Parts: sequence; C-alpha cells; structure tokens
Amino acid sequence: MRYLLMIKGAFLEFKKSLHPNAIILPRYNGRVVSQEILGNIFTFFILYMLTFILGSFVFGYLGLDFKNAIGVTAACIGNVGPAIGDFGPSGNYSSLPSFGKFWASFLMLLGRLELFTVLILFTPFFWKKA
Repeated sequence: MRYLLMIKGAFLEFKKSLHPNAIILPRYNGRVVSQEILGNIFTFFILYMLTFILGSFVFGYLGLDFKNAIGVTAACIGNVGPAIGDFGPSGNYSSLPSFGKFWASFLMLLGRLELFTVLILFTPFFWKKA
C-alpha cells in the first residue's frame, strides 16, 4: 500500500506542476488520502533509503565488496534470508566479522519491527518522563 500511494503521489505532483490551479486529490480504494499520510509515506521511504545506504557503507567498511555489501543489506532489511554473492543461498553469514553480525541483526530488527518503531527508541524525547 505504501509503494502504491508513493507512486500515485509522485504522479499527482507531476499533474499539479502541469495544472497548478487544479485540485487533485490522491485516492486509495475510493477514499481521499490526506497530504499528511503521503508525507509520512515519503518520509518512511527516504528513511528506508538512508538506512539502506548507511548499511551498505558499514558493510563496505567492514571489507565486503560492493555487490556483497548491497546484497547483505537488502537481505537483512528485507528479512529475506539469503543475499547475493558470497552470502547467497549456497553461503552463509559466518564469514562476517563480529560487528558485521551485530549490524546485520540490527538491520533485521529494523526491517522486521518497522523503521519508525525501532528508531524512536534512540530519540531523547522517548525516554523523557511526561
């Protein structure tokens, strides 16, 4: 649903730039979707991409080549198990250094429990008493 709304929102932005005075409302299942929800979806997508890039850089810093770093990051965030390259279906994650296994586990938690849910734990306002 997120991806469909994100694509629809992007197309509607193009339409709005062509027809600036038109009132164009995004719809999903016949219901109007608010701009706040679309903003949240775009924020999620950007945060997901930043996490993916950061995860790939960390695995690259740990010594993995480009293909393996991207494959392991995608597999961990997507919770799909086998990656591509050396970590594919015929391999395993045992060759990762200890910090790499910790980082892979953290990315798996981010992918499984949702980004916002896990990352909110690292913000100071979550831990302040009301």
